[in-house]
Amino acid sequence: MSRGLRRNERGAAAVETAVCMLVIIPVFMYALFLDDLLRHVLDAQETALSTVWDYTVQNYGKKPEKPPSDDEDSTGSEPFNGFFGAQSFARRMFCDHESGLDSFGPGRGPECQDDQSHHQELSAHACWLNPGAQQVICTLNGPDKSGNGSGGPAGAYGVELHQSFMDKFGKGGVIRCSARLGVQNYLLPKTFLQSFSKVEMARETQSRSTSGGIHANATGGNVVDDPKGLAGNVYLLPWERLAIVTDTWALSQEANSEPGSSDGSGDEYGIYDRVAHVYKDGGNQGYTQMTQSAEAFVSDATSEVLASGIQLSSLDPGDNPAEPSLSIKPFPQGGGPTQDIQQNGGSSATYFNSEWKDWEKDNNQKTHDARGKYYLGCKNAEQC
Repeated sequence: MSRGLRRNERGAAAVETAVCMLVIIPVFMYALFLDDLLRHVLDAQETALSTVWDYTVQNYGKKPEKPPSDDEDSTGSEPFNGFFGAQSFARRMFCDHESGLDSFGPGRGPECQDDQSHHQELSAHACWLNPGAQQVICTLNGPDKSGNGSGGPAGAYGVELHQSFMDKFGKGGVIRCSARLGVQNYLLPKTFLQSFSKVEMARETQSRSTSGGIHANATGGNVVDDPKGLAGNVYLLPWERLAIVTDTWALSQEANSEPGSSDGSGDEYGIYDRVAHVYKDGGNQGYTQMTQSAEAFVSDATSEVLASGIQLSSLDPGDNPAEPSLSIKPFPQGGGPTQDIQQNGGSSATYFNSEWKDWEKDNNQKTHDARGKYYLGCKNAEQC
């Protein structure tokens, strides 16, 4: 092979390599950028998803406590206990964009201050400090800060008696949580090999060595609504919005009430308190009419025997038609809903205090016997 021919082949290979670099290098760098971007999308999803599910385990019957004073979004009165606290702790957990490193000690831990050690990505850095980004925020029934939600309580019928029950016992509803991350580019050049191509590749490249580092770059970020995705220096990820409906009418404590008396819980959990609220509510016209008739009936009936008639207020709850009288007991281990009731003669008798037996099919008993002890009656915890 002649020297001239070899020189021509080397020249052709050099040209081929240069042309290939126009494709290979940007594709390689874009792959690194997209890998970081995908993980940041998952971080934002985890933030919103885990926060909204935290509301399934809140104590809705407990009186609200004072919201955290060090959280700017925890202002005003809480609609239920833990409403602001759940999101406040979520923001502390995900202040470094992921749930792996957490410290809730004095000062919230370094990852929630101006510490930047959690920024370890090669190509794309996410930060809540970018303009347009938002740490997780949750709202009850109404719209959140991003405009998500139409407002209005869930399940409201506009009936006075129904609404008064909701106001006292229905502390939940539709809970919406939203979050959004902003990402800046730290690897992709805005242009590449301008001698061969005039096409811009990415938004402005940031530098970690600038004064204030990544957090300063995020705070001073520039968001531009550019269809080509090249103007400005912040990529805003899609909003992560999730919602759940919490049914706080369901009892969260085991009902245990004797005939004619409250369960003695002293809070708003008990079935007695709920029945009494509906039965004696001022919006229940039937109660007012019944009370007047019952008062006259008892007074007339007892005045024939006694010198003066007995007033309803002097009767025990079990004998007073103006007071609710109900009985419910927890199921004994391995049995049905039985309860011992004291009789007039001093002896006691055992009764079923529900429709446990219908003497033909016993569907309630069969349902109870067939249920497991885990969520929704699962037999095995792993299957729930």
